[in-house]
Amino acid sequence: MEILMKVEDTFDIKIPDREAEQILTVGDFHNVVWQHLVGKHSDKCKSQNLFYRLRKLFADTFHFLPQHLKLDISPEEVFPKTNRRQVYLSFAETANLQLPKLELTKPWDILLTTFGIVTIIGGFATSLMLINFFDCCKWTLVLPIIGIILTFLLSEFLNPKRILIKEKTIREFIQHILALNYSTFLANEGTNRQEMESVINHIIADMGGVDIEEVSSEKKIGDDLGID
Repeated sequence: MEILMKVEDTFDIKIPDREAEQILTVGDFHNVVWQHLVGKHSDKCKSQNLFYRLRKLFADTFHFLPQHLKLDISPEEVFPKTNRRQVYLSFAETANLQLPKLELTKPWDILLTTFGIVTIIGGFATSLMLINFFDCCKWTLVLPIIGIILTFLLSEFLNPKRILIKEKTIREFIQHILALNYSTFLANEGTNRQEMESVINHIIADMGGVDIEEVSSEKKIGDDLGID
C-alpha cells in the first residue's frame, strides 16, 4: 500500500482498489499506471535534459570539465571525497533536487548490521531463555525492542559516516534522481513509457529495500521480491 500511494503521488493519479488488487508483478504495475496516464504522454527525454543540467552544475561547482562527464563514469569520481557529505547536501540544495541517500561505507555498514543482529536477535533469544528456563515475566520481551531502539540510535549517530554513493554510474545516478523528483518533471513535461517504468522500478526498490537490478517486469512483487 505504501508503494502504491507513493506511485499515485508521483504520477498524480488514483488507482481504484479493484485494479490495485490485480497488480501481482512489476509489469502489472507498469501497465496499470500507463493506462492512467492517458493525456500525459510525451516523447521528451527528461533524463537527457537532467543530464545536461547536472553537467553544467558539476562544471560550475567542482570545476569538472563538461566533456569529461560521461554517463558511464562513477559519481564517486565527480563528488570530492573531502567533506563529501556536506558537499553532497549543499549540491542538492543548489540544484533544488532530492538526491539519492548517501550510504555507509562497508566497515561501518558491517558494524551497524552486526550490532543490530546482536542486540535484536540476541535480545529476543535472551528473552525466550529467561521466560522458558528461569520463569521470568514476559516483560523480558522488551529486550529486542530495546535492541531495535539502540540500533536506530546508532544508525542516526553514524549519519556523518554516510559518504558512499551507491549508484555505479552517472547514468544510474541520474535515473535515480529523476525517480525521486519525477512529480515535478511530470507536471511540466508529461512522460514516456520507458521513463515511467524506470521511475516505478526505483520506487519499488527504494521502498521495498531491494537492489534496483532485482526489479524487472516479470518479477512478482510479493513472491520474487519479498515485498508484502
